[in-house]
Amino acid sequence: MKIILNEAEQKLSIYLAKSRYKNARKKSIENRKIGPQSNELTDLNGIGAEIAYCKVNNCYPDTSITEKLPFADALTHEGNFIDVKNTTYSSGHLVAARWKTGEGVDYYCLVVGNFPEYRIAGYMKKDELLKKSRLKDLGHGAGFAATQNELIEKIVHE
Repeated sequence: MKIILNEAEQKLSIYLAKSRYKNARKKSIENRKIGPQSNELTDLNGIGAEIAYCKVNNCYPDTSITEKLPFADALTHEGNFIDVKNTTYSSGHLVAARWKTGEGVDYYCLVVGNFPEYRIAGYMKKDELLKKSRLKDLGHGAGFAATQNELIEKIVHE
């Protein structure tokens, strides 16, 4: 399903991307961007993906700038913490940095697309993604990775 952010969601994404980037640099937080794209585009696509996820799942996005949740981007109605990951590549992988521990996260969700159009590719439990056997170098150093065909369509509630 294609998710297109409306005008208000686009403006919110732009505001949050700029404000969070500025706040992080002011606090000397390391920029962990991967790839040749601009910092602005990286942040905009990432936050746009988070808002797209929340739009589809009827939950409220984290709109904080200075006190953002440390690892999760969304909380589902069932109480699952979701770390939303974005790729602009249509066949891109769900990737988590090697330093990720999964603390504060129940599932990782891959959202594919470019601002303001996205699609949810699927989910993977943190324990399934953050395994040594999933460490792969996709061109920017080793990280945990899963292909889209390995992802589940919906969160399974146990």
